[in-house]
Amino acid sequence: MNDVIGRLGILSAAAWLAAGALPAAAQAPAVQAEAEAEATDSGPPLAGLDEEQIIAFFMLISANAEIEELVAPMIETMFEPGEAVPDWRESGVDILGQLAARPGGAVGNLLRDDDTEVLSVNDLSGTGRTPDLPGFTRLRLRAAPPGGANEVVWASFSPGVWMALEMQYHQRGNALCYKGFNGVTLHSKTALTTWDVETTYLMAVMIATFDRVAAREICTVYEAEGDAYRARSFLPDGRRLPQIDTQSTLMRIMPAAQLSTFMQTATPSLPAE
Repeated sequence: MNDVIGRLGILSAAAWLAAGALPAAAQAPAVQAEAEAEATDSGPPLAGLDEEQIIAFFMLISANAEIEELVAPMIETMFEPGEAVPDWRESGVDILGQLAARPGGAVGNLLRDDDTEVLSVNDLSGTGRTPDLPGFTRLRLRAAPPGGANEVVWASFSPGVWMALEMQYHQRGNALCYKGFNGVTLHSKTALTTWDVETTYLMAVMIATFDRVAAREICTVYEAEGDAYRARSFLPDGRRLPQIDTQSTLMRIMPAAQLSTFMQTATPSLPAE
């Protein structure tokens, strides 16, 4: 499965797990059995909940011990280190400088991943832009990290649903390095209270996965390939993360003006189980 996160540091790791997230949720007996019972007896899992209760629901799932048991081995595999690369922080290109040098500057240019199974768009401008999505439901699950965010990633794992991750990177040479919890906001074409079990628990497990990946430090270096870029992932000591890199797809410049339309019309195509 293509990688959404190798390019994005924190996000790159979790997209790698997107295809396995729903099966993982389905294997958590207590969590899934309760959800299915609720869905059968009273409709969708989030039906009847207000915003504060929905936020609490996702935070409780993120802290669930059974989810931890299922997600932890996948994360360990993903973070198995490869060889150390000398001068890795000076390799690749200065992606911030590359975006700033284009017409419109960093504010006017985003990075869109070629992956069609998990969609993602990356904003490195630090402007905190919010897409214009008429008719979408918006719910902030967690505020931006202390000190604010200088990067926002919009990712879609399920049709009509986008997750915005507000992150804070620290630049080390050409590398962008990440560690710590992210701000999380959901954007959905339908009310969250109407989500089915599959959508609800896919998003819940992805949030749980991001929370666990955020506890580790991961760095991303961008390499130019023609008119596109490919991300390479490293531990802070310069060792490669080959499990992430082998899934990496190219990223291309997308004018920021196209973001809202892209989010309203594009649909991810996660492979069938």
